[in-house]
Amino acid sequence: MKSKLMLLLSIVVAASMILSACGVGAQPTAEPPAAEPVVLTFWEQEGDEVDVFLDQLIADFQAANPNIKVERSHYENEALRDQFQTASLANAAPDVVRVPNDFAGPFSKLGIVAPVSELFDQAFLAQFFEGALQPAVVGGVLWGVPDNYGNHLMLIYNRDLIAKPPATFEELIAKAKELTQGDIQGFAYNLNEPFWGAGFYGAFGGWPLDENDQPQFNNQAFIDYLAFVYQLKVDGVVPQECDYACADTLMKEGKAAMIINGDWSLGDYTKALGDKLGVAPVPPIKGKPYTEMTSGKYFMVSTAVLDDPVKKEAVKAFIAYMTSAEVQKKWLDQFKRLPSNKEVAKDPAIANDPILAGSMAALSNGRGMPAAPEMRCAWDAWRPNLEGVMAGTLTPQEAAEAAQKAADECVATLK
Repeated sequence: MKSKLMLLLSIVVAASMILSACGVGAQPTAEPPAAEPVVLTFWEQEGDEVDVFLDQLIADFQAANPNIKVERSHYENEALRDQFQTASLANAAPDVVRVPNDFAGPFSKLGIVAPVSELFDQAFLAQFFEGALQPAVVGGVLWGVPDNYGNHLMLIYNRDLIAKPPATFEELIAKAKELTQGDIQGFAYNLNEPFWGAGFYGAFGGWPLDENDQPQFNNQAFIDYLAFVYQLKVDGVVPQECDYACADTLMKEGKAAMIINGDWSLGDYTKALGDKLGVAPVPPIKGKPYTEMTSGKYFMVSTAVLDDPVKKEAVKAFIAYMTSAEVQKKWLDQFKRLPSNKEVAKDPAIANDPILAGSMAALSNGRGMPAAPEMRCAWDAWRPNLEGVMAGTLTPQEAAEAAQKAADECVATLK
């Protein structure tokens, strides 16, 4: 009996082995389900000229991170600020925005962006210039990560019309008058925009916020600055009416000898003018430097991201790539944007390129743009009163008083 049982057991085992080898009854090994892609919404407010470039950066990032999809949306500057605030309060904010530093003020006050310390450690931040990080600090907290450093104004000139930049603003005025004839304009800039006015205000010893982040307009420096720029218009040094598009078009068409514009414009001007393009600091006014504002563009993250660990890691990867040395070198090569990364700043391309060297020289005269919420009050009070002076409907003294009153009233609402 025992031998029969052993024989039967052997037959069963052998049969099962044969069936297994033939695949009969075998269970297929299931592939693990593919992870759902992480979708990041990304808003930015760059100029149209970099749309294709940004999309290529995103495509490269997605190729290296196939489980992350980035959906980019473009907004104009003020529209992005307003839409992000509205969307955040409705729990529908995008995950990441790339914005100027001054957005850190209102965004942090509303609690709709995350402190950088919640995302990155000091080892990561050590790759950036301290000066590039500082403009995004509000209340002692860093709110954004920069992918460039500058956003500063400079004198841009056409070498065909003026061989070398003027050494002083007094010389610039004389040259501008001499060169303005026919369809050629000697000098132009964005007359009614406070950002362009900040450099003049700084040269006269003023600044829009004091050491306590309070607006300061009703002072002699502001009055002197307004009187100075108004006289440029009265004397015909600048066109009677000229906004950003006016100055930009004149330069691109070779009809302006000199303009004031920012580092973001250098890529287009290089294409338009080639080796005719010259760049230098705006010359000093009465011996004092034109003190333009400096900052950069900063990646800021919605606070909602902190509640989603998977999305948080995807956002960190995206920002790390978009602010990397590799990407900053591309900005440098294609658009002449100066880097926030310390190592990229050592690139010989900067020292060996007269355009980049001129831009870097202008940057050295700059002063960090305040990011405190009070700066928004300053901008909003400044603009209409500058416009009033340039239109001849307000005296500089009246404009200084009105700007101070409007700024103070605005600051009171912040409290």
